[in-house]
Amino acid sequence: MLAFACLFIVLAVLGSLVGAGTVGTSIGAHHLTSYGWALCINAAAISALLVFNFYDRHRSRPH
Repeated sequence: MLAFACLFIVLAVLGSLVGAGTVGTSIGAHHLTSYGWALCINAAAISALLVFNFYDRHRSRPH
């Protein structure tokens, strides 16, 4: 689960770079910045959910 969280963190960073315009170029009249920011927001939310579930599962487990 942490591996997927790390993967989505990397996707969030990539999305923020695309959203900022440092990675990727526009294709015709379509700009990638809105898609980059959407990728960043979604990937950050999924990675936060996965990390929360991981820590919640280990915290509520009896020792």
